[in-house]
Amino acid sequence: MKRKLHSIIIASLCTSAWADNVSVLEQVTVTATRTETVLQDAPGSVTIITQEEIKGKGGENIVDLVRGSTGISMQGIGTGGRKSISLRGMESKHTLILVDGKRLPGSNDVIGPNTDYQYDWIAIEEIERIEVVRGPMSVLYGSDAMGGVINIITKKTKDEWTGKIKHTRRIADDDYGGEGYGLDIHGAGAVTDNMQLSLAAMATKRAAVESILDERLSAIEGKERQHASMKINWQPAEKQDVEVTYASGDEERWYNTLTRAGIPYMSSYDITRTQKSVAWDGAVRGTYSTLRVYQNEIDIKNRASNGVAATDPQALQDTIIEGSTRFGLGKSQLVSLGFEKRKEILWNPKLSNGEDDVVMDSIWVQDEVAIGDKSIIHMGARWDDHQYFGLETSPRIAMVHDASERLTLRASYGKGFRAPTLKQVTPDYTFQAGRIIINSNPKLEPERNSVWEIAANYKGEHVELNVGVFDNQISNLIDTRLDTVYPNGMQEWSYANIDEARIQGSELSLVMGLSENSKVKANYQYMDAKDGDKQRLANRPEHTAGMILEWEKKTWTYNLSTEYVGKQMIMSNRNVMTEVPSYTVWNTGIIKSVNRHLDLAIGIENITNVRLEEKSSVFRYEEYPRTLRIEFSAKM
Repeated sequence: MKRKLHSIIIASLCTSAWADNVSVLEQVTVTATRTETVLQDAPGSVTIITQEEIKGKGGENIVDLVRGSTGISMQGIGTGGRKSISLRGMESKHTLILVDGKRLPGSNDVIGPNTDYQYDWIAIEEIERIEVVRGPMSVLYGSDAMGGVINIITKKTKDEWTGKIKHTRRIADDDYGGEGYGLDIHGAGAVTDNMQLSLAAMATKRAAVESILDERLSAIEGKERQHASMKINWQPAEKQDVEVTYASGDEERWYNTLTRAGIPYMSSYDITRTQKSVAWDGAVRGTYSTLRVYQNEIDIKNRASNGVAATDPQALQDTIIEGSTRFGLGKSQLVSLGFEKRKEILWNPKLSNGEDDVVMDSIWVQDEVAIGDKSIIHMGARWDDHQYFGLETSPRIAMVHDASERLTLRASYGKGFRAPTLKQVTPDYTFQAGRIIINSNPKLEPERNSVWEIAANYKGEHVELNVGVFDNQISNLIDTRLDTVYPNGMQEWSYANIDEARIQGSELSLVMGLSENSKVKANYQYMDAKDGDKQRLANRPEHTAGMILEWEKKTWTYNLSTEYVGKQMIMSNRNVMTEVPSYTVWNTGIIKSVNRHLDLAIGIENITNVRLEEKSSVFRYEEYPRTLRIEFSAKM
C-alpha cells in the first residue's frame, strides 16, 4: 500500500504494462495531478502518448499527436480549416494545455472563437511524452480545466551530451497544395557537475491547401513557424533543483477567402509567442515542495489584401505564481497542498482603454487515504476567488479497489467550472468575422459541470482491457445565440448561457501483445451529447475509434494507425443543423536505423486521400491530401 500511496494520479483507462513473455515496456509515471503516479494505480481516465508513438506519427503539432486517442475527437473552428481538440465532447476551451505542469494561455476562446494558437507553443523534438487526462481537473488547475488537461512532458536533461538534427520533407499527392518541410535541432548535456543545459530550435513551413469546391478559397491555411528554447537546471544541494526556461516563437498563417460581398482576398496572421519561467523543487525533511513563477505572452496581428480591412491586433499575457507541498501522515495517508495567483491581461482596441485584466487567487488540497490493503480513497477540493465572479469551489472524490490480482475497479465524482472571458462580458464589445457579428453579454455566468465515472481494468498475461462509463452534466454552457439576420446576409449573434447540456458515454481501450516484437493499441468511444431541449449537440460524433499497430525487428520499426469518426451534426453557414457522414483516416510509416548516428523514416499520411469537402460542404475543417513524409535524423 505504501507503493500505491506514492503513485497516485487522477487518471487512467489506458495502461502500458505488458506480459513478460510477449513484450515489456517501462513503467509509466504520470504527473498531471501534481503527484507522480504509476499509471495502473490511478482512479481516473488518462491516455499516455509515448515517445515511440510520437516518432511514428511524425506530427507537426499537438493536435497531430493526440488525435485518434481514447475520448478525443476534432472540432472545426471555421477559419482556414483549423481543428481543435475535444475531450469527451467538451469544447477545446474546456481543455487546459500544460507544459511540464505549467499552463498555457487559453487563446482558443480568450483571443477569439476561431483560434487554435494554443497547440503550437512547443517544438515536437522537445517532447518526451504527452498525458491526456479526461474529466474535470478544476480541483487542481481551476478554470479552463473542466473538461480535462493535456500535459506535455519535455525531455529530461542528462549529464551526457546528446544532440539531434532532423530534416522533414512532405510531398502532397495532388495539385491542391499541402507540401512542406521542417528542420529540428536539439542538444542537451551537463555544463558543470551540478548544472545542465538544453537547447532546441525548429523551422517548419506547410503550403495552404486549395478548396476542391471553390478555387478562390483555402481549405487549409498555410503555415510558417520558427521556435527556439533554452532550459537550465541547477542543483545547489542534494535533492534540490532550480530550473530556468525561456522560449520564443514566430508564426505566419495565410489563407484565401471571400468578403460578404464575394470579393476574394488573402488574410494573413503574424503570431509571436514567448515563455519565461523560474522554478524550484526539492525535498526537505520528509516533504516535497515546488515553487515557480512563469509568464506566457502571445501577440497577433492581421493583414488583408485587395483593400479589405484587417481585423484588430491583440495580445494576451498570463502571469502565474504557484507553489505546492506534499507529505505523508503515518503509513496510510498522503496530503498535498497548493496555491496559485494568476493575472491575465488582454490588449484589444475594442476593450475599454484598449485593455482589460482579471486576477484569480486559488488554494487547493488533496488527501489520499488507504483503506485496508485493497482500497484507496482520493479526496480533494479547490477554492478559486475570481475578481469578477467571486468564490468557486471545485471538489472531487475517487476510489480505487483491487477486486483481485488482475481486476481493479475505479469510481469518481467531481465538479469543474470555467469563468467567462474578458471579451464575453465586457460591455459593448463586438467581434466581426465575415458575415457574422458576435456581441458580448455582461450578464453571463460561469460554466459549471459535474461528472461521475465508473471504470474497470483487467490485466491478463497477454492483454490489458479497460472499460468505463461517464456522465457529464453541464450548466450555464456558454455559446453564441443568433439574434438577427439582415437582408444583406449579415448575422448578429451574442454570447449566452445555454441552460444545460448532458454528455454521456462509454469508453473501451485494449492493449495486446501480438508477438515478442509487435503490439496493438485500440480504443472506442460512444457519446450521447444533447442540450437542455434533448437536441443533439453539434460537432460531437456518436462513435469514434482509433488503433495503432507497432512492429519492431532489429533496426526496423513499422507502424500502422487509423482514426474513425462517426456521423455528427454540424451547423451549416446557413444556420441549419446538418448530419455529415462518417470517415476514416489511415496513416503508416517505417523507421530504419541506418547506424547508431542516422535514422531514416518514410511515412504516408492519409493513405486513402480523404477530403472532407467531397463528403459534405458542411464540414468546418479539412484533412491534408495524401502526403509522403521523408525524415532524416542525425544523432550524436
